[in-house]
Amino acid sequence: MSTHDFNHQGPQHLNNVEWENHEHQRIVAACLVHAAYVLEDDRREGRSGEDRLGRPWWEFFGFECISTLLNLENCSSGFTIGAVFRLKEASRTSPFAPAMVIAVRGTVNHHDWGVNVDTLLGRGRQRHSCRIVMQQAESLVREHGVESNLWLCGHSLWAAVATFVGDQMAKKGCFLTTFLFNPPYILDRRSKDGFRHKLDDIMEVAGDVTGGLIAGKFGRVFADLAALGTNLHDKKKLDQQQQFDNLKKWNPRVYVNAKDWICTRYIEYFERKMKGSPEKLPKRIASATLVINMDEPGDELPHFKEAYFIMQWFDNPGDAYRRFKEAHSIMQWWKPGLRVEAKRYVMA
Repeated sequence: MSTHDFNHQGPQHLNNVEWENHEHQRIVAACLVHAAYVLEDDRREGRSGEDRLGRPWWEFFGFECISTLLNLENCSSGFTIGAVFRLKEASRTSPFAPAMVIAVRGTVNHHDWGVNVDTLLGRGRQRHSCRIVMQQAESLVREHGVESNLWLCGHSLWAAVATFVGDQMAKKGCFLTTFLFNPPYILDRRSKDGFRHKLDDIMEVAGDVTGGLIAGKFGRVFADLAALGTNLHDKKKLDQQQQFDNLKKWNPRVYVNAKDWICTRYIEYFERKMKGSPEKLPKRIASATLVINMDEPGDELPHFKEAYFIMQWFDNPGDAYRRFKEAHSIMQWWKPGLRVEAKRYVMA
């Protein structure tokens, strides 16, 4: 039996999707992300058309796959990083139903590791894969409008890519319904674009000063220079405040497992850092719903100590790795009767 066999692995219990139900939304989003995994497997195995094993994972919920997202970076034939799905008209039975969905998978082969390393170091936005997802999101917003219900879903390290894309779209006032499954905690880096904007401002000021000096208007130049500096500072503060206000309106759903050491720092981020001052914190996510899968009754949140995880790895490594794979898998998120705790966080 293939691990992609929907008849044995899929959520057969969900034969009637209630689109306003958050649990049903989570199940559909997770299955579409899994479909992206299967599409890459179909590509490698040369399956196409009716033979694709990925088809049941979206057709069961009334979707059609309108395009795949191919990354040609460091690979001549390209590899599938995700897909774009459209909900058929007959299945749009509720205003909560998505019009379109972008789903990106996690790591499956060696082509992904370059993206993974850059993403973990906060340089993921410079990679071709991130630009592909960003361009696709911008294209869907242009085509369907900002008021459309557009979904963005990702798993594991590629959930970090979805985080960046959703963040950038939110700053522009475009709020995608975002599902982030088992995302890692990513380092912060200053954007090169921000440096370029500052350089442009400096060059503009320098041009004004030079022109004024040539004309012999020293007093006017320095007055204009002071006024320009003040205006630029005020504009920057207003822009930052507007972006932060927009981020607070974006409410991604972050799904983590208390036993998954890759994303436990996200739990710490919400539990501790979200209570602080926004001026002193990375504005990665300013508002979100954290959903924790506790797996079993009596489970507790892990201690945030590196030694704790090292002990877990060396205490019967086989069992530890199996537990980690289960805790990090996308499959856990469509199981019936999942025991989760959900809490909304909004940064001050």
